[in-house]
Parts: sequence; structure tokens; C-alpha cells
Amino acid sequence: MKLTSIREFRSDISYYTKKGEMMIITNHGKMVGCFLPLKRTEEIPIELKRDFVTSLGHQIAAQLSSKGIQEKEILDDFKKFKKSRRR
Repeated sequence: MKLTSIREFRSDISYYTKKGEMMIITNHGKMVGCFLPLKRTEEIPIELKRDFVTSLGHQIAAQLSSKGIQEKEILDDFKKFKKSRRR
């Protein structure tokens, strides 16, 4: 496992995906994420998928709540986008 800055990772992402090595990504010396490349033949366990989606959902809900955005506003924006895209 290697360490890389977010700037370096962003500029060389195709290299890292081809290399297939797990990377710890840092920003100003603090860990902000990790990159875990998967082979296309590997199946991701359903439990991991559920945990990921649950965690992502909680984070999105917290951000929307902190900004005071309601679900109805998002749905209305999405409907407007779909209508404008069809034209």
C-alpha cells in the first residue's frame, strides 16, 4: 500500500488504475480517502455494497439537512432537468 497526495493521485489516476495497487490519498498530510482497485472479474460482496450505499446515503442526507434542502426541492429540480433535456 502506498501513500499519495490528492493532487498527484488526480493527475495520475489512469496510472494508478492500471497499476492495480491500493493507495492511501492525503491532503496536507491527512488521510482523506483510499483507492482500492478491483479486477473486473471480482465480485464485490453484497454486505460491502450495502455498507457503502448506507454510508453514502447518510452522508448525503446529513449534507442536505445542514443546508436546509428538502427532498421535494431535489425532485422538482430533477423533473425540470429531465424536461429541459428532452427538448
